[in-house]
Amino acid sequence: MPGAAATTAAGASGEPGGPRAGRRAAAALAAVLLCAGAGAGAAAAQTVTLALAQYEELRARAKMVPEPAAAPPAPFALASDELEIVAGPASARIVQTLAVRLLAADWQSIPIGDAGSLVSADLGGLEGRVTAAGATSAKGSAGGSVLQVRGQGEYRVRLESAVPVARDETATRPAWRFALRLPAAAVARGWLRLAPALAGGVEEAVLGAGGLIEGGRQNDAWRFAATPGGELEVRLLGRAVLPERALLPLRFEATTATAAVLSRTRLEVHAWVVARVAQGRLAELRLLLPDGFTVLKLSPPEAAWKAEGGVLTVTPLMPVEETLALAVELTAPPRDAFAAPLLVPQGAVRTTLLARAALRGDGLLPLVDHGSSRSPDGVEVAPLAADPAVVSGKLYLVADPSRPPRWQAEWAERTEVLAAQIDGLWVELSAGEAGRAGYQLWAAVRNHGATELSLALPAGFELVVASRDGVPLAPGLGKDQSLSVPLLSREAPQLIHVAGVMPFSLPRDAGQLPVPLPATSLPAARLRVRLLLPGDRSYALVDATRAAATEVPPRPAVAALPPQPAPGDLAGQLLLRPAESLTVDVAAPSPAPAGCVVVAAAWSAMSSNPAPLLLQVASRKEKESWF
Repeated sequence: MPGAAATTAAGASGEPGGPRAGRRAAAALAAVLLCAGAGAGAAAAQTVTLALAQYEELRARAKMVPEPAAAPPAPFALASDELEIVAGPASARIVQTLAVRLLAADWQSIPIGDAGSLVSADLGGLEGRVTAAGATSAKGSAGGSVLQVRGQGEYRVRLESAVPVARDETATRPAWRFALRLPAAAVARGWLRLAPALAGGVEEAVLGAGGLIEGGRQNDAWRFAATPGGELEVRLLGRAVLPERALLPLRFEATTATAAVLSRTRLEVHAWVVARVAQGRLAELRLLLPDGFTVLKLSPPEAAWKAEGGVLTVTPLMPVEETLALAVELTAPPRDAFAAPLLVPQGAVRTTLLARAALRGDGLLPLVDHGSSRSPDGVEVAPLAADPAVVSGKLYLVADPSRPPRWQAEWAERTEVLAAQIDGLWVELSAGEAGRAGYQLWAAVRNHGATELSLALPAGFELVVASRDGVPLAPGLGKDQSLSVPLLSREAPQLIHVAGVMPFSLPRDAGQLPVPLPATSLPAARLRVRLLLPGDRSYALVDATRAAATEVPPRPAVAALPPQPAPGDLAGQLLLRPAESLTVDVAAPSPAPAGCVVVAAAWSAMSSNPAPLLLQVASRKEKESWF
């Protein structure tokens, strides 16, 4: 078949090279050989002859090109980390057995955590070494150790290291601590054992957040599991023993704070006592009681107490080695004049005595004798941070218990008991040259039975906003055009805030400027006024005794917001709700603008209709001579 051979050779040489051309050439060659074999029986004289070079070319094109090998999903993997930890009093021996699988043939750097100082390493036939990482991780912790190895396959690497053990000398219970960082293996678990030198002194093993004890103690050993790649903190606890300072003679310091609250029916004292033990153990605390007072209650209730012979003896359940805090309630018959009732600890090497007083009802409580008192500093009042019974009133430090401060009550005699009282009234006026001024007032009201507070504001006042304890409300309008603010019936003060604008003109020349004050349906015990006035004039109080430093009005506590009304609750949707903005406080005092003059005044007066505050105004257009 000469024609077939020629056709095959021509087809093989005419196709471009590559796998597809090779496959077609192989098929053609197979067809030629098949035809040649088939025709051999019929005509043995017919043969196919190819040149050697042409045959080699066809054979080469018939071979397939192998596919490239797929890259491994990861260059290495740590299947498990088996740990054997033997803890001693000074150091812990750590043996780790890592199941390492290398998938890549080149060098690999495998982080293996930080288990202290490396003692020995058995790489299990791998080519490589253990080095310290020079870089620092993103969290700022040291990089630990790195296993640099080469060689495909599965291996078991054994690492032995030592980590120092720290002893807590200040704890009442012996404690040993150490920590290590584990490699990021799939599983990390092992045994925590005690060295013979430590086995007799340890009762309990505690692991941090990165570990978990499995089961109980087994012959001075614990089985545990740990978080791979995390920090494993180990703490060993021994039997509870007394620290050395507990065996020394008792020395302690004490801070006592008493808050006296006078009413028409009784005199109450809320006391807070904090005893701090420096050495020894405080088995009982003896407190000298003020004359004429009876102990009502003592907290915590677990402590036993006995009042006898003017001494209150408190016995805690266990002797105190750190701090003992007590809250004591005392009571006595009412008295108009009284000295600060003090609780004086016996046996304290240093005592800080603090006292304050307040009046509950329709009256004033001025301080008539300072005695040995002064204003305390921040360090002296620091133990009162947890005082559960903080009342109003200025706090005094008493240097000499024999000379305490004294107060004298001044009661309003118009009625036996007022239904309500304004403990403090703050008024703020900010004026400019436009003939109008912003006018705000804050009233701290203590209510026993009144339903509303009536406010007769200056003529022309236009209400902008009103609130009670930070919750907006809509005041009513009385017959005399005064505002009526509804009150809550409770002993604790409630803060009423009203703000608006009013006509207000400044004198063009020198003269007196009356600042109108609101009339209230309840007497106000103390008035405080803050004026923000233009800076092109000078201002002086006509009554200089009323000059005082600026006092910021109290802020309401976080109000309990009513729940969102249901879609069908029409009445609930009409109720006013507090603004949800946390950045705007409509009840806050106004900031002082640049260039303005701030005038502040304060005085005590059980009055419901105070007279206007008078200012003497002088012009600054002409410079005064200094000689």
